[in-house]
Amino acid sequence: MQSLKRFSARPRRFFAGALILTGAVVLSGCLPPPPPPPVGPGTIAGPSELNAAQIAAYVCSVKNCAPGSNVPPSWKPEITPEQMAQLYIDEGNAAGVRGDIAFVQSIWETGWFAWPKSPDPATVPVPAPGDNTWAGFVLARDHNYCGMGAYGGSTRFMRKDFPYQGVRAQIQHLRNYADAGSRSTNLGYPMEPRPYLTASSYDSFTYKGKAPLWVDLNGKWAVPGDTYGQNILRIYNDMRASVGLGPVTPTGDMGVASELDAWGSDLLDATARN
Repeated sequence: MQSLKRFSARPRRFFAGALILTGAVVLSGCLPPPPPPPVGPGTIAGPSELNAAQIAAYVCSVKNCAPGSNVPPSWKPEITPEQMAQLYIDEGNAAGVRGDIAFVQSIWETGWFAWPKSPDPATVPVPAPGDNTWAGFVLARDHNYCGMGAYGGSTRFMRKDFPYQGVRAQIQHLRNYADAGSRSTNLGYPMEPRPYLTASSYDSFTYKGKAPLWVDLNGKWAVPGDTYGQNILRIYNDMRASVGLGPVTPTGDMGVASELDAWGSDLLDATARN
């Protein structure tokens, strides 16, 4: 009789365990998935992790593309966001720089490629060839997407004829900040000329290799620029989240929501740039 009792008790214990397991499965189905884990530091060097279509879709989601359009109403460049993003990825791959984050750097520098504080280009005469004076604003036709040479009294403001040239100069400049081994001869493409830049000055750049992380650009690329790199990475991480990817670090303390429509006016008011 005792052996029968022991035998008959086992199904009850099994049944109770099955109920607990079933309840856990049902409950887990009601919970949201955990956020993706961080994927490592926000380095300047490295491959892009987002493709051009993902970047362009994010720009459209933030800047309100009209139904059926892939270009925000405020977008000023002559090429589409996806074409611009592809330029950054291709140029970044050639030079060993994360082109997807460099695109976000230009989002921050240009006010989402809208240059909202700049005048109507139709009211501004085209500068004479070789005139590198900064007029106090940047226009889309300058093809300068990172404020290179844009500071008070500058005579080395960069103007380019085509978008790829402006992107290439930016990417190669980032490589110089990030990599102590960068040279004018190992950039993937020939060094893109810009005012006062020579092969010798590129190779002896003061900050060569001094900024391997985006946050290391604070006080170097932009002055004072105390949260310059953090702003870039916060927007980039929001872009990553839009496709289900975890954030890169470090990101600083500023919140994404307050930055999505911000334009770093302090960047153009800086007394020293690049």
